[in-house]
Amino acid sequence: MRDFGERKAIELIREILGHTDVDLTNKKDDCAVIDFGNEFLLITTDMISKPTHIPEKAAPWQIGWHIVAINLSDIAAMGGEPLGIVVALGLPADCDVEFLKGIAEGMSSCASDFEVPILGGDTKEVDCLTLAGCAYGKVAKSEIMLRHGAKPGNIVAVTGELGRAAAGYHALKKDIEEENATRNLLEIHPRVKEGRALAKTKAVTSCMDISDGLASSIHQMSTQNDLAFLIDFNKIPISSEAKTISSELGIPLSELVIYFGGDYELIVTLDKDRLAESKKAADEVGTKLTVIGEVVKDKRNTLIKDGVSTSLEGRGYEHFRWEI
Repeated sequence: MRDFGERKAIELIREILGHTDVDLTNKKDDCAVIDFGNEFLLITTDMISKPTHIPEKAAPWQIGWHIVAINLSDIAAMGGEPLGIVVALGLPADCDVEFLKGIAEGMSSCASDFEVPILGGDTKEVDCLTLAGCAYGKVAKSEIMLRHGAKPGNIVAVTGELGRAAAGYHALKKDIEEENATRNLLEIHPRVKEGRALAKTKAVTSCMDISDGLASSIHQMSTQNDLAFLIDFNKIPISSEAKTISSELGIPLSELVIYFGGDYELIVTLDKDRLAESKKAADEVGTKLTVIGEVVKDKRNTLIKDGVSTSLEGRGYEHFRWEI
């Protein structure tokens, strides 16, 4: 699997399962989409485990928050309104009861902040701490945001700032400000309100969350739309944490901001004449929408930095193959 990679594994599974008329998009979107009368029902699942997602010094509250938040992020990327979530907990037999209590409290806090009920789940004994969530949501058929639909000339924009999770990861590796580091890595803020606000404008032509990194997300959207993205590095909103870690550890900002992942911001494409209202919609829920590039008719994604154009590599976080 290390040579195969997560995305090829997904393709293999899709080929075996074949086409389904239940998921109406039949695409690699953030959620499955099911016809539900005047709306679409959205279903997503995501999981985390100790070796790949949970730092040694992570607080149990942060772990609980994280499993709920990452599932809600998929609903947000489709413009959906969350309806509920179920969570399965795989716990080692020697797991401390207070540790379990902390996880539950973190799950409850995140769900409460986003006004989403935790409907139930499952608990099993496992050798390695593993949590799996499944979130449900709904969206009006006219408002759904998919990964495909981008058009040449569309603006490319992102919510919030990038690089905070990467900064947290590298800070943990070097034992720098551990409390803030785990917070930046695990206490992510799913853009539920932002997704709903942008969906209501009906201005977004394509969208996904940036969980696997900006470059990886762009590569996936580019492939689905058979178009290319032209990105201006100097326009990317970069978190102060990323700038600090880049300076202290000598890690190029591009590695933290473009090729790492874990930020769970939204990347959208939209018509130029709809930019103002889209920015206003994001601003009204407290988040800045920043233009970072445009969609072009080309075969190669391009990164412009300080006036120099280079190929934007399609790499980022990918299970089985990821190396830092």
